[in-house]
Amino acid sequence: MTVLAIWLVAMFLQTGTGGAQNTVSQQTWQGLVTDTHCGTNCQVTKDMTPDKKCVDRCVREGSKYGLWVGHHVYELEPQSKAAQYAAKNVSVTGTLDGETIRIDSIKPSKLPTTESESN
Repeated sequence: MTVLAIWLVAMFLQTGTGGAQNTVSQQTWQGLVTDTHCGTNCQVTKDMTPDKKCVDRCVREGSKYGLWVGHHVYELEPQSKAAQYAAKNVSVTGTLDGETIRIDSIKPSKLPTTESESN
């Protein structure tokens, strides 16, 4: 009877985990590729974008590429997909896993113009 109970619990846990993974849906974010060390702080240029030299240096020293969205920086995985977009505005489609965006696709994107810029 104990073996049956253990088997039933194991089957329940496997089914529960599989169901939770299936409920994760794809999303799209737009932001600037930065690094997780500096985030939104020390690399800001005069036009309020990340400085590529700073991002590259921080990643070489162990930081990870991240996506700056609003006032938050999410880590990007796989890092190899984000590398070519350092300090660039992008559109990322993927899934959110905690504080990490799992990239399905990433492509360049233009910053939306504000009303004051279009006048």
